[in-house]
Amino acid sequence: MQLLTNSIGFLGRGGPAMIGLLLCSILMIAVIFERFIFLSRQRVDTEALLRGVGEKTAAGDLDGAIALCAAGRTVMHRILGAGLQRNARSKGDVTDALSIACRNYLREFEQNLAVIGTIAVIAPFIGLFGTVLGIIRAFDDIALKGNSSPAIVAAGVSEALVTTAAGLFVAVTAVVFFNYFRNQTRVYREDVLWAAEQLAEFLHMHETGALSPADVPRLLDGTTAAASR
Repeated sequence: MQLLTNSIGFLGRGGPAMIGLLLCSILMIAVIFERFIFLSRQRVDTEALLRGVGEKTAAGDLDGAIALCAAGRTVMHRILGAGLQRNARSKGDVTDALSIACRNYLREFEQNLAVIGTIAVIAPFIGLFGTVLGIIRAFDDIALKGNSSPAIVAAGVSEALVTTAAGLFVAVTAVVFFNYFRNQTRVYREDVLWAAEQLAEFLHMHETGALSPADVPRLLDGTTAAASR
């Protein structure tokens, strides 16, 4: 209860600019929670999924491979499913289909990140605006009281410092989470592109009759080892 009272008092000391910073904070927190929930739903064992798809493809069970991808709701499942739908086409067609699916579905990882980026940019300016208002208040108090004692200007200076600190805190928090989500997007994109390349190779080898179920683990282990190097 005391913490809540202190927080409300702190916000009140910041003046009108704190309303803008409070709204930015609420919006930022909402987006951060939404992004964490989204990322938690995208967790998938890529190698295990590819192994299952590859083994079904090698056995000629393309419908089973498509069903395996349709059973998942992650972006990875949807992209691989889009490639499997073009299994009867050439390798170039499959690759094109996978590329289009990657561009379409990976946009979901960028969703709402612009909101956090915008808050990171404008929060310091809102804090600066509050600082200016606080300084104006301090000078107004000096003009009204006819002297410049510390007690007279303390309220205005306090307002100026509070909004500056709040604006910087919101901006730094937004930058940290923006960079974190961008990095998660980059890592997932690389994983998806690797999986798409593997699927295209599986389908090409299947069409040429060069893919057997025993080849799938070997191919995945080889590319995984090469990628780690």
